[in-house]
Amino acid sequence: MATWTDPNGTLHETYSGSIFVRDEYLGTFHYDSGDAAYGWNRAGLAFFCPTCGEIWARVVAANASGRPQEFSVLRAHCEQHKDPWDIPGSILRESFANRLGDLPFPALRRELTLHLNYYEKNHD
Repeated sequence: MATWTDPNGTLHETYSGSIFVRDEYLGTFHYDSGDAAYGWNRAGLAFFCPTCGEIWARVVAANASGRPQEFSVLRAHCEQHKDPWDIPGSILRESFANRLGDLPFPALRRELTLHLNYYEKNHD
């Protein structure tokens, strides 16, 4: 198993995160669950739209043994509803935004397309 403790006593473990938007699988990435710089709390993420109430995206976290972890709920508008602060439908929220370089290509492609379309639509 890929677990270790650093000199500060923080437990580190290699986790995997599998990304789903609606029913589409966008790949899996691996990360250090004890990396405080990224705010990982060893939980999956469920993206909840406060307008329609739908869980429209998920990042399923699994520990080094492959066991899925519980979810934290992240308030994030889906693509169909306006968001006054962020791009609707983007999974780049809170500490997850810091993982852009770790995301699998299909997730990156989706984010790029979403951001470009949003910019073109709102910045004529």
